[in-house]
Amino acid sequence: MRILVVSDTHGHLEEVQHVVEHLGDVDLILHAGDHYRDTDDLAYYHEIPARGVMGNCDFPGDGPLEDILDVAGYRIFITHGHRYGVHRNTDRLMQRAKELNAQIIIYGHTHIPDHRVEENILILNPGSLVKPRGGSKPSFGLIDINADHVEAHIFTLDYHYPERLASKRMQSRTKTRP
Repeated sequence: MRILVVSDTHGHLEEVQHVVEHLGDVDLILHAGDHYRDTDDLAYYHEIPARGVMGNCDFPGDGPLEDILDVAGYRIFITHGHRYGVHRNTDRLMQRAKELNAQIIIYGHTHIPDHRVEENILILNPGSLVKPRGGSKPSFGLIDINADHVEAHIFTLDYHYPERLASKRMQSRTKTRP
């Protein structure tokens, strides 16, 4: 399964739409908050299932603050991250993932990409395609999952040139199924 991961779109879907069109083969879109309703628009326009959570800019709202998905034997925990102090560190986020028995954490809020494996848990913040911060470039995440491994990437792109993907590519694999 191929999963596109975005966050912090803040109502600006043009870049995300270009990425979806360029990638073509996407099975699921996950949105880690801040303009949670963008999730519905992406699903509608591209006829791809999409799930998302609310962020700190989505209040008041009626969407979930967290979501859990089980994909090919892996449990994915999605949250925006603002309630877990992710600007400081991801300790509380990791603690929650362990409580949920999650092998993958997806979060946003910082607008800065984060991609690593810690204690056999894949941590992925796709950054932001429309409002990157901290000197980062516009970015998104892509996760490929099958029964025996997970492969995750963060792609960066130049504004107005979304077809020129991937000058910076990071990989991480978890080979053992918890």
